[in-house]
Amino acid sequence: MVVAEPTAFTKATAASYILTNLSITPSFLFVAGNDRTDEDVFKWANGLEGAGKIKTVLTVNVGARRTEARHYVSGTQAILAALRVLASRGGGKPFPTADDNSHRGTAQRTR
Repeated sequence: MVVAEPTAFTKATAASYILTNLSITPSFLFVAGNDRTDEDVFKWANGLEGAGKIKTVLTVNVGARRTEARHYVSGTQAILAALRVLASRGGGKPFPTADDNSHRGTAQRTR
């Protein structure tokens, strides 16, 4: 298999551009992904926390594998459940849920 990808623009460069152009710097950053193209954005996000630029960074990979993400979940339903919790605690309206079992996903630490 041959994979051709742009090298000048990645998910990390796109996220960095967005962060740079925000009017305020967030204190919390949530980054989730499910394949190797997400590794650069996981590393970038973790670096922001390590450098003290963002107080709390949560990087989550969907699936257990070797990754730059600091946590993993078993499936996308766990990501949706986490987003619902974050939205409800942030004062916003929670996302609609398809069923009552969406809260069962549990994040696991990779390191």
